[in-house]
Amino acid sequence: MRDLDIRIHAKRFASRLVLHELGFGADDGEFLALVGPSGTGKSTLLHLIGGLDDDFEGSIHWGGAPLHRPGEAPERLGMMFQEPRLMPWLNALDNVRLVQAGSTDGEGRAMALLHEVGLGDAIDAWPAQLSGGMLRRVALARAFVVAPRLLLMDEPFVSLDMPTGNRLRDLLLDLWQRDRPLVLFVTHDLREALTLADRVLFLSSPPARVVLDYHVPLPRPRRLEGSEIAALQERLFERHPDLLSGMLEVR
Repeated sequence: MRDLDIRIHAKRFASRLVLHELGFGADDGEFLALVGPSGTGKSTLLHLIGGLDDDFEGSIHWGGAPLHRPGEAPERLGMMFQEPRLMPWLNALDNVRLVQAGSTDGEGRAMALLHEVGLGDAIDAWPAQLSGGMLRRVALARAFVVAPRLLLMDEPFVSLDMPTGNRLRDLLLDLWQRDRPLVLFVTHDLREALTLADRVLFLSSPPARVVLDYHVPLPRPRRLEGSEIAALQERLFERHPDLLSGMLEVR
């Protein structure tokens, strides 16, 4: 069994079947990207793994045991969403510290991470005083402040301009390569997936399942706008022209 083992037999919203016989495994330290058509259930899957929704048929195991236990939060789980979700009444430092519990050096680690993401001069700033890119950097620091073993990221860099997005992707990879959590990263951008991930999981249209588990053959570092990523994307579409429509059938 892999470190993380996902077996979702069925996830429904009312009578609508959203996920069906969706399964995959991953090992500690891997970086996986999840891509697929809009509305296919990528965010729903992250919510199940993160324990935000427990209404499903199936199992989610970490290290051979259920990831979630009744009344207990998963140990060292980090999350980052499409929106930064900062508390407007807390400054940058306190927003990062918000997820810490019982840490003996919580403030020191939070301050170090804010410096690492380039916000050493904005520790006392309120969210309303920060740009969109700076808000995402606070959220990124908050995701890593718990030293996560499992990090769930739901389109965290969506809607950012290319230079800002590239800086944040570089920061993410720097932090990931240092701490080596297992990352599950949802994106609609195949180039972003191929740039960041060790493996890309392609989901079908609903009811969603994994139709292709693709191991990215390129060494790091990779550039999203680089020719190698463009060529790799082109080869994927030549081989699987319906890849992102969710209609791919594995042969």
